[in-house]
Amino acid sequence: MAGRYLTRRSFLGALAAGAIAVGGGNILSGCDRGAAPGSAAKFDNTRKDEVEDLTVGLLGKDIKIACILIAKQEGLYEQEKLNVTWQTGTGFDVLMPALSKGEVDVVPFGVIPSCTYIGQGDDLVIFGGTVAEGSECLTLVQNKDKYKTAQDFKGANIGCFRMETGHMVMKGWLRDQGLNVDQNDKNKDVTFTYLENATAEQAAVENGEIDMCFVNSGYGYVATKSEKVAVAFQPGNFVKDFPCCRQSTNRSAFEEKRSALIKFEIANLLAYDILKNDREKAIADLVAYSGQPEAYVENVIYGTSSYDAAMIFEMDPYTDAVVDFYGTMIDNGDIDNKDKEVIKYHVDSSIYKAALDEVVSRDVNKSLYEGLLDEYNKHNTLGL
Repeated sequence: MAGRYLTRRSFLGALAAGAIAVGGGNILSGCDRGAAPGSAAKFDNTRKDEVEDLTVGLLGKDIKIACILIAKQEGLYEQEKLNVTWQTGTGFDVLMPALSKGEVDVVPFGVIPSCTYIGQGDDLVIFGGTVAEGSECLTLVQNKDKYKTAQDFKGANIGCFRMETGHMVMKGWLRDQGLNVDQNDKNKDVTFTYLENATAEQAAVENGEIDMCFVNSGYGYVATKSEKVAVAFQPGNFVKDFPCCRQSTNRSAFEEKRSALIKFEIANLLAYDILKNDREKAIADLVAYSGQPEAYVENVIYGTSSYDAAMIFEMDPYTDAVVDFYGTMIDNGDIDNKDKEVIKYHVDSSIYKAALDEVVSRDVNKSLYEGLLDEYNKHNTLGL
C-alpha cells in the first residue's frame, strides 16, 4: 500500500480490484454531524398501519446475517407490514456508495466500512446489530497452543486483511498490553502483513510466510479441513463483545423511514427467537437460502463438538462498543481524523429499543426478550 491512509477513491478502487483494503481517508471539512447523541427522542416512533417499503443490501449468499435471512425465509417482514426489496451487491464498493446515496436503506454487513465512511464525512447511522466477535486466528497445527498472553505475540508476523474486524481489535489489545504495534517503527514488537483475502492468508500460514492470520465468518471451519492449520484462538477470548457486522442506514432513511426500520427490527427480533430456540428450522432456512450443506451451516452458526463457532448473533446495536471500536480504529491509524467524538453523532439505539419494547409487549417468549432488554441497558448508555 503506497500510503498510510486511503481516500474514498482508493478505498473503492481497492475493493473493486478484489484486494479488500480500507483505511482512514480525509475527513470532509464542515461535515454535518447529524443529531446529537440521545436526541432521537424527538422522532416519532409510531409504526404506520400501512405496508411500507425498505431496500436492504445483501452480499451474495453470506449467512452471517442469519436473523435477517430467517425473517426473510419465514415471511416475518410481510407479517409486520413491511415490503423488503433485496439488492445484492458484489462487495462494499457497491453497497456503501448505494447506502450513502440513498439507493439502499440498510446495509447489515460490516462495521469497518460504516466507521470509515463516517470518518470521511458521510452521514450514516449505525442503528442495529448483526454479529459480535466472529473472528478467528489460524496458525499451523503445531502452534495452536502458543499464544496465550500478550508477550507470546512478540516478534510475530500477523496476517490480516483490512475488512476483518478481529485484527484491528487485537492490535488495540496488544497496544494496551504494552507492545509496540506502530508499523512505522523499526523497533515494533509485532508485524501486521496485509493480504487480499482469507484464502491468501491461509496459504501464507501454511507456507511459513506468516505466523498467524485473522479470518472471520466461520472461515476457520473451512480452513481446518486442510489439516495443516488450526484455530488457535478467537480474539473474543481477549476482548469480549466487540462489534463485527452492524446495521447501518443513511440519515434520510433514519429520519423519514423510522416506522419501516422499526418494523424491520421487530421481524429480526422474532427471527432471533427462531435462531435461539428452533435450531432445526433455522438451519433449514439458512440452507435453503444459501445452498450450503447442512453441516456447514450448523458448524458456522451454532458450532459443534469439533468446531467452536466464533459468531455471536445479536440485533442490539451495542452503541458503546461501536464508539470504543471507532476509537481503536483511530488509534491504529485506520482513520485519519482524530476526533473520537464524531462517531457519537452516528450511532443510535432508539429504533432497536422501540422494536424491542414492542416485542416485549406482545408477551411472546418474555424471558428471552426481557433478557435482551437487560442487555440493551448495559450496552447502550450513550445519551441515556
